[in-house]
Amino acid sequence: MKILKFLLLWLVITIVMLVTWSIGFVLGNMITNTSPPSGGDPALAFYFFTGVCVFNSLLLSMLFWLTRTYSGISKTIGLFVFCFVIQFFLMQMESFFFGDGIGIQNPQVASIIIAGFIMCTATVLSGVAIVSKMSREPRQQFTLAVNEWRPFVLPFVLLTCIVYPLIYLTFGYYIAWQNENLRIFYTKSSEMTSFFHQGAGSFADGLYFFQILRAVIWVIATIPLVIMLRHLKGYYLLVGLFTSLLPAAQLFIPNPYMPQEIAMIHFIETASSNFVWGVLIALAVNKYLRIEQASVVHSPMRNTTA
Repeated sequence: MKILKFLLLWLVITIVMLVTWSIGFVLGNMITNTSPPSGGDPALAFYFFTGVCVFNSLLLSMLFWLTRTYSGISKTIGLFVFCFVIQFFLMQMESFFFGDGIGIQNPQVASIIIAGFIMCTATVLSGVAIVSKMSREPRQQFTLAVNEWRPFVLPFVLLTCIVYPLIYLTFGYYIAWQNENLRIFYTKSSEMTSFFHQGAGSFADGLYFFQILRAVIWVIATIPLVIMLRHLKGYYLLVGLFTSLLPAAQLFIPNPYMPQEIAMIHFIETASSNFVWGVLIALAVNKYLRIEQASVVHSPMRNTTA
């Protein structure tokens, strides 16, 4: 019975995502008065777009199902923030930073963010509502009251200022930058500089500090998810999975700003690096951040009917 409920949830979330993401694209372009450059096969683009919606809706359905024992507005907000920030906001921060290199203008970046906001709002609200009706399990109010934050300060600083920038630069260099076509795409040159030269350049052009900002946002957005999942075995792998694949899967959608070959290299790079990053966030949050939710047993709410 649970399998049938989950399949129904997956189907509904897929439909909601397809419809609202498409509407979001239209509204985003209208609000920003922009449109992406034409090009490529529209049928092929729609095929991959549908496939990404099916795959990402599966991940989100898993997320909604695994967090069904919690209720409350804090839960809904936490899930929305994670889904929107991970899938769209952080990715489009990159588009903003590298806009000149890939030929995308800031209004079009804003259009993509608007579309993502609309889609994430619809999918999260739908998913939370459907799961609350499906589940017969007792639920507890989700809260994020911090009992003690000081033990987390040093791990937070290390994660955001050192760990993530190093992960970003290392995976970027040893996976993405090894491809000659990618180097030509971004720099118009096939020259292969050393890792240390690249690292020094990241300080000079501000990339290192930009990644610190992204890391700060990333950790904050992921904390609620870690709290909701850490009662499960292997929760850190789940956080890594969601952090990795939700944004990376979008690289399969053909777009006029990046050749598909370059996108697939970035998929391998980001899927692997973000998985490691998500696991490290989960482990650090669980070990060092003292949350009331982890120590206070809540009285079960009245069971809902299926």
